[in-house]
Amino acid sequence: MTRRDKVPASEEMRQGFGFEEMEPPERARAWFEALFTRYPFTAEACHEFRALRLEVGDLSREWGGGFWWGDRGLVTVRGCQDEAALHELAHAFWHTRREQPGVAAAFLDAVVRLSEERSPRYARAATLAGHYVHGIPSQPDPNSPTGFWRGMLVEGNDWEMFAGLASGVMGNMRLLPPYVRRFYQGLFEGAEES
Repeated sequence: MTRRDKVPASEEMRQGFGFEEMEPPERARAWFEALFTRYPFTAEACHEFRALRLEVGDLSREWGGGFWWGDRGLVTVRGCQDEAALHELAHAFWHTRREQPGVAAAFLDAVVRLSEERSPRYARAATLAGHYVHGIPSQPDPNSPTGFWRGMLVEGNDWEMFAGLASGVMGNMRLLPPYVRRFYQGLFEGAEES
């Protein structure tokens, strides 16, 4: 039985999280609108995101996790964790931009360079990039030939790196060096600064 303050879950919410109910569309939309004001999204990005379906499973819990359903123009998040929402919105933003000739490859090159960055200003992003490029030897992965998580570079997974860095710095472009920051132009304010 659905509680009065919830609505039946969409097929994607059931498939992604196993939820039988979710927040009503107007409540989910209001939460995302507030998110747009808490972080430095550009007006262009907000306009783009408003054209998407935006769904939240449970706003009473700060659960992480989410999905970008690119073929459906849908972002789903499990709970009210800002980091998860930033991550999935970054996926939505990057979805078609990465398909422009040379863009994904150039971004991967920038992430490799970031993994070697030594400026303390960019330490958090450089650590994330290091994991993406070199993996995490202390994180077992029985499916990996090395026995540990090999990172994302080996598979050329630019889309997860893009979203991971966006949520890793929570949209604060001052925490990314200019050679990476430029890929976030149009998504976050300050990405165009040199």
